[in-house]
Amino acid sequence: MRQRVLIAGTSPLLAGRLAARCLAGTPGAEVVLVSAALSRPGQAAPDRRELARFVAGCAGEGESAEAFGAERLSVVCAEPHAVAAELKAWAAEQVWCVVPGWDRSPARGARADAVLTGALLGALPDLGARGYVHVGPDTAADEDRAHRALERLVVEAALNAGVSWRVLRTPPVVDARAPALGECPPGAHRLLRALHSVRAEIEDRAPGWFERHPLRVAGWAGLGLSLLDAERAVAELWRAGAPGELPDGFATVPRPAPVPLADVLARGGAVHGIDVRPVPEGESLGAEDRLLDLRLAEVRRHAVPLGNRTGPEEREGALPRAPGTGASAAPPLSPAAQWDLFGAVRACQSSRREVREPELRRRVVDVAGRALVLWDGGNGEGTPLLVLNALGQGPGFLNRLCAHLAPYHRLATWQVRGTEREDPDWGVPRQLDDIEAVLEAVGWERAHLLGWCTGAKIATAFQQRRPEAVASLVFLNATFRQDGHWDGMDTKYESDLAAVCRALDRRPEKAARMLDLLAPGAVGGKGGSRGDRDAGVLGVLSPALADEVRRPFRDAEVLVRYARQLVDLWRLDSAAQAPRVTVPTLFVSSEFDGISSPARAREAARRFPRARYAELAVAGHYAPHDRPALVAELITEFVRAPHEVTGLVRDAEITWHIDGEGAAR
Repeated sequence: MRQRVLIAGTSPLLAGRLAARCLAGTPGAEVVLVSAALSRPGQAAPDRRELARFVAGCAGEGESAEAFGAERLSVVCAEPHAVAAELKAWAAEQVWCVVPGWDRSPARGARADAVLTGALLGALPDLGARGYVHVGPDTAADEDRAHRALERLVVEAALNAGVSWRVLRTPPVVDARAPALGECPPGAHRLLRALHSVRAEIEDRAPGWFERHPLRVAGWAGLGLSLLDAERAVAELWRAGAPGELPDGFATVPRPAPVPLADVLARGGAVHGIDVRPVPEGESLGAEDRLLDLRLAEVRRHAVPLGNRTGPEEREGALPRAPGTGASAAPPLSPAAQWDLFGAVRACQSSRREVREPELRRRVVDVAGRALVLWDGGNGEGTPLLVLNALGQGPGFLNRLCAHLAPYHRLATWQVRGTEREDPDWGVPRQLDDIEAVLEAVGWERAHLLGWCTGAKIATAFQQRRPEAVASLVFLNATFRQDGHWDGMDTKYESDLAAVCRALDRRPEKAARMLDLLAPGAVGGKGGSRGDRDAGVLGVLSPALADEVRRPFRDAEVLVRYARQLVDLWRLDSAAQAPRVTVPTLFVSSEFDGISSPARAREAARRFPRARYAELAVAGHYAPHDRPALVAELITEFVRAPHEVTGLVRDAEITWHIDGEGAAR
């Protein structure tokens, strides 16, 4: 009878490599690989086929996915909470629990790791296991109390079950194929991801910008980063925990000597075509420099002082390494190996298909005797999302956001009416009727309502009309401009727009002369909430939005209809409605929004009893387009657990100004 090893982990990278090591190094062994990776916008977990290919590729030359597919390798993919049910179908002589704590959200990751560990420990008697191996992060006890608590739980449960146990710890690893698995371990991968994402965001606005401009970074002197090759780490883990007569105890994968962060950043920047220049700490940084600095904040926080060779086993409170396991610090990766590895990661990053268009079906329904165009689709369980665009705008602004949301949620959006030549006057009541019609067309009784820009006020009004139909409200770069309220908070664009729209409402014949005054193609160069601070290239409109942003300004008749819609919207008393909104509400604004005032949105948020308010640093009005993965992650975590979102989504780019009921700052 074959020996069966069950390897379950929240890291498909580490669990998959351990499965490959078992298959290649243990003749006749059968492996059950259970991937419990959390899948979310911007970091999709691999499916069964992708994992099987990865394991086969790691197992060695000559092996194939077919050789392992049904005979020696079984792959199961399940969310952590569903693993317990999946385990009922299996038995195994040895069980591995791989929870290295690499989730970008410590709170979210710790919860998933605890759920998976509990499921495996609870199933030990039914699995028939004789040995249990726990793989966690190599951190000091006071840095990671959650995982140290899991280790204590493992030891107690193994003793009670009468099975042998091993507790192993590993530093973060570097692996060329990590991006293909949707994984981004701390350290070097977070650094390379920061470089890749900053380049993509800037190049989307200004192709070729990096050929003429460097990026500056500060605060890197005297710090280093350990670069541990994944294959080496897995070899150490397997040696310390492989099936056999090993004593119970602890073992730690040795960390390589740190490489100066400045060197890692220079090589990573060169691989990504970015000239990265260190500058003294305290030197003023431009908006583009700040964006990179924010995305590197976590890397800097986890760096170690150069010359500090103290291993984790020597730290106060750390548990000793078991006799005969581990070794002294390994030599660092050579510069040549770093170049090769960083280049391979960059190639893997670039080969991943970037989500641009949502896979939604287009439909036309008759509402009030006129055609209404809507798009719906998506996956996922739970209450769906209804996405309300801004007045006068086409779907292009929200395409990227919807594409990141669609794999995890059912959603619907539609072409907001009222500016086409054939449309009659289409005030707020008719907009609310359209929301009713869309809900009926897609067959939903209840939905989370997302409103972008002017859509926020209309969404608030709909919640007041049909409170039972709205599960929560999400406002993206919201404008709450209202006659007689929150005065003195207009951006320059809002002030100009208000003056022109009121003039056109009275004198529509002047529209032809005003067409070129309002199109906000270059708005964002100055921050709406931070005075005259310059957003630099981050204030440039993406060429992908050029036609969309001019949609309400394409001819005089359309402009007049758009102006009258706005004048009507400004009469809507959202200030009075807000205190009566009883559902959870999330505001997402941007530091450099030069179109919708972040200051007014923040003040409006204080009127909503259950509001949270997040502001994105060095972002503009079109953040749902420019940073769709981050905005989609905020939305996904909010609609899943609105009271926990501020703890689950902690990012250096996000400032929570209102992070709980009655907790405005």
